[in-house]
Formats: sequence, C-alpha cells, structure tokens
Amino acid sequence: MEGIDNLLIMGAGFGLVYGVLLQKGDFCFVSAFRDWFAFKHNRVLQGVILAVLVIILGWSLILAAGLAPLDRLWLPPVGGTSLIGGIVFGVGMYVAGACASGTLYRCGMGYSYFWLVFLGMKAGYLLYAFLHEPFFVPYYFEPLEISGPITLYNYIPPGVVSAAAFLLLGYLFYRLYFKQAGSTSSAEGSRQDKGGRKKLSGNPLRWKSWDARLVGILVGLTVVLQFLWWSIWGITGPGTRIAGVFWSRVVGEAAVLDNPYLSTMFAPYPGVILGPSEWLIILIIVGAGISSLLSGTWRFRRPRLNRVPNALLGGAIMGLGSRMAPGCNIGNIISGIPALSVHSFLASAGIALGVYLGYVVAQKNLQKQMERLEQEAGLQESGKQTGS
Repeated sequence: MEGIDNLLIMGAGFGLVYGVLLQKGDFCFVSAFRDWFAFKHNRVLQGVILAVLVIILGWSLILAAGLAPLDRLWLPPVGGTSLIGGIVFGVGMYVAGACASGTLYRCGMGYSYFWLVFLGMKAGYLLYAFLHEPFFVPYYFEPLEISGPITLYNYIPPGVVSAAAFLLLGYLFYRLYFKQAGSTSSAEGSRQDKGGRKKLSGNPLRWKSWDARLVGILVGLTVVLQFLWWSIWGITGPGTRIAGVFWSRVVGEAAVLDNPYLSTMFAPYPGVILGPSEWLIILIIVGAGISSLLSGTWRFRRPRLNRVPNALLGGAIMGLGSRMAPGCNIGNIISGIPALSVHSFLASAGIALGVYLGYVVAQKNLQKQMERLEQEAGLQESGKQTGS
C-alpha cells in the first residue's frame, strides 16, 4: 500500500510540473508543425527537438549505467498501423487545433473549447474499445503487422547513443543560444538593459510565458527523471483508462472488464480505478491552471459555436488514432523516439504527415473561399456599373 501511495504522489508531482511547463511554453505540437509549415517559424519545434535530444541523452546514460532496465521502454509492434495510426492522429490534431498534451494544459487555462476536445478524445477511446476485437484485430493489426517490438538499442550500444546525442545537443545549443546571443527572449517579466538585451526579473512563475526552447530542455530533464524513478511519460494510454473509469460509472465495472480491450488496459490494476499515470494526467490540468492563475492569464473562455464540431470531431479522431497507432504525440515523439522505437519513428512521421495533410486541405478550402468572395465582389461591382 505504501508503494502505491508513493507512486500516486510521484504521479501527481510530475503532473504538476508538466502542467506548469506546458502552459508557460505554450508547448503544443500542432503549433510546432503548423507554424513551420505555414510561416517557417520553428521556435516551438526547436523546443520539441531539444526535449527529444535531452531525453535520448538522459535515457541512454541511464541504460548504459544499468540504472533502469530496457523493458521500461514502451515498445509496440511495428507495422503499417504505426504510420496509418499516426496520420489519423495528426489529422485529428489539426482538426481539433491541439495535440494530446496541448489539450490538457489549455483545459487548465479555462478554455471550455478544449474541454470539448477532451470529451471527444474520450469518445474516440471508447469507440476504439468497442471495435478492437471485432474489427481492428482481424482486419487492421494482424494483416498490417511487420514484426514485434524493435528498438535500435538492440543494435546500438547505449554509450554510442549517448555520445551521438551529446554531440547533436551541443551543436544545437551552440546554434540556438551562443550563435544567436543577444536575441530577445520571449519571457515576460523582463526589462531592457542599456545594450537593448532583455534581463530577466521577478518571479518566473508570474511571467506570462517562457522561451519554448528553454521549456523543451526542462521538459526533457523532467522526462529523464520520471524514467529513472518510475516509468515513461504517456497521455493517451492513461487517458483511455480515465475514459474506462467514467464509463464504468454509467454501465458498471463488470461491463468495462468484459470488454476485451479495456480489460487488458486495467489488467495491472486491482479494478477499474485511477492509478498514478491517470492522476498525472489530471494534475497536468491542475498545474496549468495554477500556472496561468499566477501569471494572471486564467479566465473562462466560451467556445465559438462554429468551432464546436471541430472540437468534438477532432478530439474523437485523435482518440481513435492514438489507439490505432498506438500512441500520441507524447507517447511516440517524446517517449518513443528516445526509446529508439521503430514503431515510434513511423508513428511520429505519420503524425507530422497528418498535420501537414490537414494544413494543405485547410489552405485549399481557404483559397476556394477567397476566390468565391472575389467572384461575388466582382459580380456586385459589375451589377453596379450596369445599373448606372
């Protein structure tokens, strides 16, 4: 019992830290990809890359030192499902306007829109659970599976991985921080010195934002500590169990455990309950709420009615895609790539491709709307000239 209590406390603590960091850095993976595709603005993407490199360095050192077993890594089987599920999840991200982690920290900031995304994701998880046995196993996973779980750690010694990650991280750190010295910081609560550069001042928790690249490094260090002391960081797996707990309150615990997929999700648990990983998810929302309150940015925000379908549909697509892959932006990019999981390399590529496809379709629709408006304006002008 004492061990379980310690894990619950640990899960809550990590959740609070992640919530603060995600909120302060506005650390959303949709923004990372979309801003790069649309504007070639890559500050958040740089943060994501720095986080991944810090985690690779930390995890490989931990594995090399024997401080954690290799089976602590999350390694799903490899198949066409990895890429397809990633694409579906990426499309859902674009439709909803948030990733799995971005949804959580924005829920904490008072955005009711993202609570709808959150509910849509729960619906997607449950939809997948109902279809897992009759459809996805025989017609999707089995025919598309290429091999069992593969990690490149089976072929590359952790020490070599550590050295490569250290060199890459050092090079990026030099490019981003030393070569661009004197560039302005995005952090609030700073003031200009005589040289025009910003000097940080005040309580950092009261700043409205932190540099996304700094947040990436801090997220990476937090994920390394979580791996050393406990486990990898995931969102949609625990999110599925949260959906199962809520569903059990409607249909009963026995009905949830009778579902072949949900029963495997709760197999390590003594029942249909919230465990440490689930409390970590909940405390991300709480941590983001505390962070935004401290910075004076929290307020209740009503969703625009025309965006409600995007929230519910995009969330449902994300929930479904995260089970089809399996994994989300956190499970595959933040935790899967550092595990050198072949599945996660494919799924991460699929997530980026899905966001890109969503962006391309949206741009084409926008272009068609602009052309239609120009035609209507031209017809109105022509009518005025004819009438005169």
